[in-house]
Amino acid sequence: MTETVRDFWKPGTILAALLIAVVMPAGIVSASETSPEVAWNVTFAPENNNKFDAVAPTADGGFIALGSTLAEKYGGSESLLLVKTDGRGNETWTVTMPEIAPASVAETDDGGYIIGAYNMSTTVVDQDFNYQGSSFLIRTNAAGEEEWRQVIPGMKVSSVEETADGGYAAIGWLWNPPESENETTAVIVKTDGDGTPAWNRTFPGISANVGTVTADGGYVLGGTKSPFTYDIGDAFLIRLDADGKTLWHENYQVPIIFDVKETDDGRFVYAGNYWYGLVDGDGKEVWLRNMEGLTGYAVELRPSGGYVVAGTDARSGEGFVFGTDADGTILWDTAFTATGIYGAASAPGGYTLAGIRFLSPDTSAAWLAGITEAVSPAPTAAPGFGAAAAGAALLLLLAGRRRRG
Repeated sequence: MTETVRDFWKPGTILAALLIAVVMPAGIVSASETSPEVAWNVTFAPENNNKFDAVAPTADGGFIALGSTLAEKYGGSESLLLVKTDGRGNETWTVTMPEIAPASVAETDDGGYIIGAYNMSTTVVDQDFNYQGSSFLIRTNAAGEEEWRQVIPGMKVSSVEETADGGYAAIGWLWNPPESENETTAVIVKTDGDGTPAWNRTFPGISANVGTVTADGGYVLGGTKSPFTYDIGDAFLIRLDADGKTLWHENYQVPIIFDVKETDDGRFVYAGNYWYGLVDGDGKEVWLRNMEGLTGYAVELRPSGGYVVAGTDARSGEGFVFGTDADGTILWDTAFTATGIYGAASAPGGYTLAGIRFLSPDTSAAWLAGITEAVSPAPTAAPGFGAAAAGAALLLLLAGRRRRG
């Protein structure tokens, strides 16, 4: 999951992660289950500064993790980092790809991998920022050896998934020229099995941070109005059929959506800045929960029928994960000091988390951890959330707004 740009290397973030002990807000927790145990955690540090942005399960019981590595925190060039591990995070192989940034990774049906990556540059034209760049769809074999690479000019990719016909769906946004009315245009590009574009659909004035292929062969896109600044009411979900025709487009009273998953009964659960929610198959809100200053970068389904949300505390920069029942009530939570969490994946008996471990103010390691949970029946009562919680989240949002690129 990366994809509004996150300031991983900012000194204040690293110092906060080292010095501040995160405490999950008591007002949002109604814990009635034991928090999961951390079964294992590992770090990878091929350079001085490293991180993982995404992790996905593999058919052999292991994981594929995608991130980046920097030799120098300031002024250095970013390289994509791809690591295959076994089921406990032990390294099988590592591949780096220079001069590109990570977006998403998934295993393909034949045991290879499809990677979404991009590069971006910024210039100033008449005091306006001009963003340019390209996206890359990269296909590797099971050993991480590149088989082909397709370039999509002008696009910033957020996610790529394999489709039922053996092709791929790449979702993200297009950079608009400085004089344009809107900064970005959300886009989905459908390709064949070699990454050659077959069709695309665009949605002006918004940016897609995430996308997924639905059980019926269609697509759902999620995001916000602008990748730089966002407010309450900017978040959206768009559902398309298999041919890219829009079935519905709904906005929600949250700033941004970073991840979305389809549930077994055809609904959609999402996570973003300070909020997580559930909508029905037509995009209508079922429930919405506030999480007071926490940014949910990943959401997964629990076997018990609830959900897991993982991410980073926007105030301290430290990682969290919590589990809910089917109505969004938080049943357990775990915090991780000196660690930011940016991705998660379901695993047998638990979940795998991906992110960054801050080693010092100047160094960091890419980090994976496996947590296990004992599944127990979840209560059905769902608490409401008051105006005070919503107001606090809004104040945090307004106080923390900044231009991001």
